[in-house]
Amino acid sequence: MKYNKSFTAMVVAGLVRGAERTTMANQSVVPPGGQFVLPMQSVEPLLSFRCAPVFRPYLEEDAKSAAFVVDTPIVYDWITGAEPISLPSNSSSSSGSTGLGSLSVTIKVGSVHTTVNVPLNATGVQIPLDISKLEAQKTAYNVSCSATYSAPSSSKSQSASKQKFKTSASLLYLPDTTASVTKTDLRTGALWVRPANNTGGAFAPFIPQGFYINFDTYLLNNLSMIDQLKADGFLHPIPPYGNLTVFQQVIEKTISAGMYIVYDMRTNYQNLTAVAQQVNTYASIPNLLNWETAHEPDGNSDPENAALATYDLIYQMDGYHPISIVLNCEDYNFSPYVKGADIVLEDAYPIGINATFSPVWHTVCTPDFGHCGCDNCQGDLSDIKTRIQTYKDRLNILGFDRTKSVWTTPQAFGSGAYWNTTPTGQQWAAMEFTSFSHGAIGSKSFQYPTTTGNIETIEGTAVTLTVLTKDVLQPFMVDPNATFASYDYMGVDAGLWYNGTAYLLLVANLGNGTVYVPWTEVGLPASTTNATTQVQRIFSVSQNTNVTGLNFRPGGIGIYTATP
Repeated sequence: MKYNKSFTAMVVAGLVRGAERTTMANQSVVPPGGQFVLPMQSVEPLLSFRCAPVFRPYLEEDAKSAAFVVDTPIVYDWITGAEPISLPSNSSSSSGSTGLGSLSVTIKVGSVHTTVNVPLNATGVQIPLDISKLEAQKTAYNVSCSATYSAPSSSKSQSASKQKFKTSASLLYLPDTTASVTKTDLRTGALWVRPANNTGGAFAPFIPQGFYINFDTYLLNNLSMIDQLKADGFLHPIPPYGNLTVFQQVIEKTISAGMYIVYDMRTNYQNLTAVAQQVNTYASIPNLLNWETAHEPDGNSDPENAALATYDLIYQMDGYHPISIVLNCEDYNFSPYVKGADIVLEDAYPIGINATFSPVWHTVCTPDFGHCGCDNCQGDLSDIKTRIQTYKDRLNILGFDRTKSVWTTPQAFGSGAYWNTTPTGQQWAAMEFTSFSHGAIGSKSFQYPTTTGNIETIEGTAVTLTVLTKDVLQPFMVDPNATFASYDYMGVDAGLWYNGTAYLLLVANLGNGTVYVPWTEVGLPASTTNATTQVQRIFSVSQNTNVTGLNFRPGGIGIYTATP
């Protein structure tokens, strides 16, 4: 639940809900249900065979360079699509693909097909496929992916038994257009866009870092706020857009400023007639980044199929822009709601809450009862880390790890209702860092305007991090060949990328203690040292380094690059 000036009216009306829990002292405890079901474990190895186009959508101009990405990991959980596989008796899935052999993989789209060998227990294997013989169309093509595995035989005279696997995918291959297009790189989840200022140009990757801002409260009467927001990232106006003349001025001003914009349908996304009208009107604006439809459908108990119905309609009409939804709850009907999205945002707001007693409802908060402002939270920065990782894990379990990505919504408000304080700039940055370190590929803070002034405030920090995100973080995060791993050492959360030449290290002390972290505990080689220029500090607060590692004060954060 987001806090705004309409909050009081909602409380009086008794409309505030959290994961469909009862919240008032005079109400009985009613378990909300809708919990995510974790997969059963398997004692025998399973193959999670998956394939997807590298980009969604492909345009006619991309046809000859199109490709698919194939994953063949060995798993021991019955995640969606996993099938038993018989491995050589002397092999181990923990040793990578060495000794496991390969699969003969065939990808077929209509009359177009190709067959290649892919290592077993591999991820991110790219397979080129010229699709120029297909006709570009609004309707997605069904893709058949099949694999045959012949386990290496321990004896030359013994023939290997063949095992067959299959899965499917969708290929969105659209006509060329001069209007706006936002592609998604399904290898990384990153968006690829043309320049927002309508000057033309090539597609380039874009890691969103921006803010929600209320249209009626702020933009309607003060378009100059767009100039302020330009230094802080892209723009997401919150509806309703009651004055369409001024809203058009917002669009034109953001185009001139070279800023991307998100079009939000939260107020009427369940009205498919209204959705169609909005798509017809705004699909072609040159700086449209994506559509956002369901906003906290879980907290509002919207119909489980509503987001999917809107998703299907928008793809029938547009297809050139991805669709996002925002989930409020930690665990309420996750599976049906995410079917209606390409991008899933979390909006856990833990800073300044009392995680066990609600100052609004004057009741306790438990998994089955009460609303404390952040669903099933502990009330600290680790809630963001946990929520992002949980959503990423669930998408993988459901088979959506390639086709749906996770973004974060850092808390940029407080000092009212459930929240007794507003995050500092340092806490705000830590929320973004830990989100990126656990797989988020975009950030959209709620909300603007926020605390202003020096680097200790959110806006002061955002000006710096918007530049660093583009110049330092983005080249690593959008690189499909870069390796990535997360680390946790004594409450210090870290994300490490390696592109074959250099490392990017994001660190955030999510705890309240002083911590020393050796370089090796966050994945860097034992030979790493800052005694030379090998380690470069890019940005840090309450945190520094010595020859052998990192020193953290409570809440310390940092960005480093390192060259082996």
